[in-house]
Amino acid sequence: MRIFTRSLKTQFIEAFTLLILLSSCFLAAITGREASSEARYERGLLLTNRVQSLAKALDQSMWFWIKEVDTLRHTVGLIGGDMKKLSIAVNRLQDTMPAFAWIGLMNPQGKVFVATDGVLEGTDLSICAIFRQGKNGLFVGDVRKASLLAQLLPQPENGPLKFVDISMPIGEGELKDWVLVAHLSWAWAREVEEFILSGEGSDTNTKIMVLSADGSVILGGDNNEKPLALPLLQELEHSTSAWAVETWPDGIAYLTAAVSCTGFKDYDGLQWSVVARQSLDAAYEPVRRLVARILVAGLLLAVLFALVAGYIAQRTIAPLKALTAAADRLSRGERVTIPRNRGIREIEVLSASLSTLVENLTRTEKDRNRIQHAAERDALTGLLNRHGLAARIDEAMPSLTQNQGLVELLYMDLDGFKPINDAHGHHVGDAVLTILGQRLTRCLRKDDVLVRLGGDEFLALLGHTRGTPDILRTINRIREDVGAPISVDGLMLRIGISIGHATWHCANESVEDALKRADSELYMAKRTSKASQEVL
Repeated sequence: MRIFTRSLKTQFIEAFTLLILLSSCFLAAITGREASSEARYERGLLLTNRVQSLAKALDQSMWFWIKEVDTLRHTVGLIGGDMKKLSIAVNRLQDTMPAFAWIGLMNPQGKVFVATDGVLEGTDLSICAIFRQGKNGLFVGDVRKASLLAQLLPQPENGPLKFVDISMPIGEGELKDWVLVAHLSWAWAREVEEFILSGEGSDTNTKIMVLSADGSVILGGDNNEKPLALPLLQELEHSTSAWAVETWPDGIAYLTAAVSCTGFKDYDGLQWSVVARQSLDAAYEPVRRLVARILVAGLLLAVLFALVAGYIAQRTIAPLKALTAAADRLSRGERVTIPRNRGIREIEVLSASLSTLVENLTRTEKDRNRIQHAAERDALTGLLNRHGLAARIDEAMPSLTQNQGLVELLYMDLDGFKPINDAHGHHVGDAVLTILGQRLTRCLRKDDVLVRLGGDEFLALLGHTRGTPDILRTINRIREDVGAPISVDGLMLRIGISIGHATWHCANESVEDALKRADSELYMAKRTSKASQEVL
């Protein structure tokens, strides 16, 4: 009987151990397969999100450059044929935006009338596509190497000088048949790439490239790389993004993600695409570690469950349930705190890994918010910039349009700011701009929107006003506060401000059209102020 009892116990232990062992192996196999699929999916999405961020930033940046050229176009149209003023206007934009390598104004015959630093003035460029295409409307040319300007402009250190061409007809005033041409240095694209990826950390296993419409590598590749012919790129004809495991021309399979640059707002894009690849070893390394840990945990659990089933149930099943519940809540998008478990090494490692995952996801969200804030805010004054205005205008519209769908626009330009910069240096000018930004903010209400457009130009959007008297009081308050003495580094400075006012009928016109009217009013105010000063 004793032997039978002992044998039964042994058989029970063997059967229980074998059951747990087989169950653990089966669980490890299923978990490993699911983890591999999930890892590939998550890595693919992560890689796609990275290239989407870069593609979006490239499109938004191109839209911004086009709008800067368009703003200059309106300015040129207002100036007319005054060569001196035209030269000041084009050089001012280049000084403000160094990314423009060259800006020129061509007459209807294709001859360069005015250009930045006088480069190519008097040159006949009528045969160039940038002139011929620009006569008919907005033209944005794909990335190309500099030819005529290669010997006239400084060469970058990291490769040959490359341009993105932008041209458009003036379309108004006495210069309406003239063409405004700008060569945008391609170096800004690398700056955008570095800025977007600065928060992602160093990753030597990932390579990101920007491709032109024909598949040629225009950013991120070697200069001798041939156009890429990946099956994944064909999927972009039917979708804006895709990812898969692709075999590259070097014969190695990589986890690959591709995104189309679809443009931004009224900019349709140049059919660029952004491609990223990551080595499979790097992509699946966490999976291999997870599977190994699960197998080790399974073996330990098989032995421990055979000896003390109740103890293992309390020490293992309960923590696993807590981790599983936290993981489930995390998969549903909830904010969770991963419980830290002590006592069992494998579960502790798993808990730490999940906690690290949650921290990384939270850090990525904070980085994305920080990048968005930096892109939408003026670095000097902290006010919204042009990007911020475009991003926030829809958000601010409900509060701005409470007054029968009317929004008052104040287009403001400082008077006498350049002499301060010239006489006392840019650090004093920056301090003046910062103080004036604070003063303008105090002059407005909480729901009003204040934007620094660039240089010494500001824009205010005022909602739910009480008619013209209210607007005039606001304008007078701004002029009074701006005109008050400014103390910087022991200097007492004074500065004036010109204001152009326009009422934006939100239901009947676009904000761009309203801004044009406000800009015209500002120009008239400037002319009136200048004429008054000349009389005096």
